[in-house]
Amino acid sequence: MVDIEKIEKRTVQSFYDDGLFEIALGFFLLLLGGYFFAQASAPKGSPMNSVLSVLFVLVIVSAGFLVNRILRFLKRRITYPRTGYVTFKKKEPNPKRRAAAMITGGLIGASMGALYGLSPSIRTLMPALNGILFAVAILLAANKVGVFRFYILAGASAVIGFGITAAGIGDIKGVSLYYGLFGAAIILSGLAALIVDLRRSPRPAADASEGPDAH
Repeated sequence: MVDIEKIEKRTVQSFYDDGLFEIALGFFLLLLGGYFFAQASAPKGSPMNSVLSVLFVLVIVSAGFLVNRILRFLKRRITYPRTGYVTFKKKEPNPKRRAAAMITGGLIGASMGALYGLSPSIRTLMPALNGILFAVAILLAANKVGVFRFYILAGASAVIGFGITAAGIGDIKGVSLYYGLFGAAIILSGLAALIVDLRRSPRPAADASEGPDAH
């Protein structure tokens, strides 16, 4: 009997084999780290600081769009010409699930903002908190798709976050450093996976024979 669930899971895993998802996400995190660094460098109360605070909402909202666009571009240029493209029938969007995700994200953001504003001491822990949040998210993804290197990235996220906090680099500067270092770690992981994948599945030659009877 054909195990459809196993085949579908393997197809999902193959989506991450080339490491392009990590590369796209890593570049976004580097940009996010640059944004936080600019915000930390801008004098408090300055027009630049106010502009950057407003732009933060735009940055977060556009995160998924940017990562998806970059990933699709890289897939079409690098992966699909070598491996082909397999997809399953798309499920109808669930409005309740989408609303729940938006509410959950809003509550998490509001809670973090409240803690940040009410307790100044929490600012020194922000790199560690970001490291934990990303570690949990990546662990959940690793359990779902079964990609081993995601477990390593989850550990790296926690170590980087706690290391920056232990070094006394808290507040926004610490957060910017976390995103910079973790973004670089994700890109390196993606590049390593991409090199392995390119060697394992080279691109077919343009004049390659299509069958045993080809001339």
